[in-house]
Order: sequence, then C-alpha cells, then structure tokens
Amino acid sequence: MHKMQEIIFITGAGRCGTKLIHSLLDGNPKLNVVPGEVTNIFQDSLINNGLSNKVHKQSSFYLLKNFENELKVNRFPNYKKKITKIKNNLNKSYYKKSRIFFSEFLEIVIKSIFQNNYKTVINIQNENIIGLLNAVPNSKIIHMLRNPLTQINARYLFRYKNPMNFDGQEFSLSFFRNYNSFKNAFLAKDNKRVFILKMEDLNTNTEYHMKKIFKFLNIKFDGINLFTTRYRKKFDSVNYSGKPSNKLKNFNKFGVRKLNFDISCLLQNDLYVISKIKFVNKFYRIKRYNYAANNFISFYLRHLGFIGNKRRISLNIYRLIKLSIYSIYLYFLDRNLKKTFLNYQNI
Repeated sequence: MHKMQEIIFITGAGRCGTKLIHSLLDGNPKLNVVPGEVTNIFQDSLINNGLSNKVHKQSSFYLLKNFENELKVNRFPNYKKKITKIKNNLNKSYYKKSRIFFSEFLEIVIKSIFQNNYKTVINIQNENIIGLLNAVPNSKIIHMLRNPLTQINARYLFRYKNPMNFDGQEFSLSFFRNYNSFKNAFLAKDNKRVFILKMEDLNTNTEYHMKKIFKFLNIKFDGINLFTTRYRKKFDSVNYSGKPSNKLKNFNKFGVRKLNFDISCLLQNDLYVISKIKFVNKFYRIKRYNYAANNFISFYLRHLGFIGNKRRISLNIYRLIKLSIYSIYLYFLDRNLKKTFLNYQNI
C-alpha cells in the first residue's frame, strides 16, 4: 500500500466536540488543518466502492464534493484553484488504473491543498475508528465522546430548535451513532494510535488536555492551541456563520463554550433507550431509567416546540399543519428505529 504523510482524524458521533477540538488544533504552525467537517467521507467511500478500501474513478469525484463544499463555505484561500488542482491530480492518478486506495485519494487531496509535508488534521465526524485505522495505516485518531444524555439532547436541538425544520432521521439515528461511538472507543482504547477524549474534560481543563494531545501527536505545543481559531485567527467555534465573535458570556477564558447538563428535550422513552446503550458505562455513569413506551402526545408537543429549553414556537398556521403531519411520520419512524436498535443492533 502507498505510504503517505500522517493524517490526524477527528472522529465522534456529532455534537460531541469534534468542531471544538478541530478549532483548537487549527492555530498550530506545524499542522495542516482541512477546514470544516468532511462529514461521512469514509462511510460514503465504503458505500460507493463495495465496502472496499479502494476508490473507483467514478466515485472519487463524488467524494471530492465533501472537500469542495468545505473549502468553499469556509472561504479557504484560493479554494477554486485548489479544487481545480485536486481534479487534475486525480485524473493523472487514474490514467493507468481504475482504482486507488482510499489513503491515496486523501493524499492527492491533501498535497493539492497544502504545499508542505506537515501532519494534516481532518474532521471526519464519524464513529468508525477501527475502519479508519485499517484503511489509512499512517494515521492517528482523536476520538471525541460526550455524555449521551446531553449529546442526544443537543442533537435534537440542532435539528429541531427552529420550527422550520420538520423532517429528519438524525435524532432517532443518534442512538445508533452513540452506540457505535462508545463501542469503537472501547475496542480501541488501548491502541497507541487512538486518543480518546471526553468533551466535558476538554471543556473543564482545556490546557491540560491540549498538552496531552500534542504529546500524543508528537508535535510541540503552542499557546495558540488554547484558543479556538480558524486560519490561526481567533473566532467563536460555535458561530455557524463563521464570523469572528468576541462574546465572553458562557465561554471560559480560552473561548471554549461552557457546558450545561441540559436534557430537557428528552422524553422518558428517550431516557430509557439511552440508559440501555451498551459500552457507555465504560466511560460514563449513566442513571438507569425505567421502561417507558413512546407516547405520541408528548412526541407531538415536543415537535411543536412546547417541550424543552431553547425551543422556538411557530404561530404560523401553515407551519403548524406541516409540523403536525411530520410528527405522525417521525413518531412511527422513531418507534421502529428504537425497536430495531434495542432488539437487534445494540450488541
């Protein structure tokens, strides 16, 4: 297999600090940092290439869109020229062969973006630690964990805080993703190429854990890595507009947003299912909640915005009707996915 420069993957189940650690690593002068979240690129590669670690030419340009979007949205310097260069180099690589290793694909992308051989950080936001370790031998992984109660609550707010969002499976699928995340973390906890970090620990003792991470990466720690940055300029890592922010409220002295234990969007059935997720107890002490069936009335009221903190309630009749229709669909979807999870996939 083709040997490549070292990649540092940031992994996790989403809403668990992957973006935070990405922005804390960003400022180091000895690291290349791919902007944004190249979400699920490894999963997409496996699905589109018959679960193989080799990438077909026809799927390589589909995978490239993950990088294209992030370079564009995050206004990476000269991103148009970089994208053109990646495409040209991919075409050259496929001139005499129809498939290349996933690691080779990443190397082509990285070397087309950056002009040095520094270690490169990619926020992949995926739970498949074991698969990445096998697919990209010259890599290390920083895997983020978060208390699944607050993580899944945050996932609900991320999707449904705004009453304009009606649909989406990601909240119900977050139970599966948390299971995969904790199982992979347990299986890889003694692997020297993996650094497992709880978001709560990073939040409460930023400096201590950042120094540990740079020791793991074998790179000299730099003081800028105590602050969230983009392109080495300080900014609010949770400001989705990407614009710099000087707000101090709810942030610690390093610009890291303070956590709170908010589970107000979770229904009793959610709490029960979360407490049944295996491997969580290897990292967190989670209360065991008694069985509670899915309740449509509670589900419906939550979807309208009447349950949970930081919710927005719409008074628009058209939106209320649409929310009501989707509540029925999402209720049965949620119930069936949880049943499948508890009976067949939580092993």
